[in-house]
Amino acid sequence: MPVSIPYAKGPAMRPVLRSVASSFAVPAVVAVVAKPAPKIDVVPTVEHLPAPKKPRKPRIDHKAIAQEQARLLHASIHPTTGWITGLWENEEKQRRYQVDLCQDLFGEWLLIHSWWRKSTPFGGRKKSYLGFSPSAEEINALLYDAALRRSRHGYRILDDRIQSAVRQ
Repeated sequence: MPVSIPYAKGPAMRPVLRSVASSFAVPAVVAVVAKPAPKIDVVPTVEHLPAPKKPRKPRIDHKAIAQEQARLLHASIHPTTGWITGLWENEEKQRRYQVDLCQDLFGEWLLIHSWWRKSTPFGGRKKSYLGFSPSAEEINALLYDAALRRSRHGYRILDDRIQSAVRQ
């Protein structure tokens, strides 16, 4: 005959319930670590070798190039008018870029940036007014900025006097 346990309410029954609940507790999951696959001796073939690294492009000192081009452009002032013209070309993109330092009808100095594609008549032009007497440092800084931008975009200068001096 089964033994009946009298049902008790309240705190007296809690230890009994805890012991019964702990006996039915689910054990904690054990983390399973996968073992690495055994190494197989394989003769290295082209598929197993790492891809060859691309050769690095040589670093170009664009600032030094621009400094030299600006100095040579500034030295190539036209003897009678005082005007300066610099012409750059990007053969890969078939584009040209020109900078002109000249005076307008009233004697004010202008810096004119012109660009175009060699095979079409389309292009653009931008004018900057410099005043009636720009300093040599200001002119040199403007020519340096133009030469630095052209050098970074892969243009080379086309003026023969400047081109031969840059190569040396």
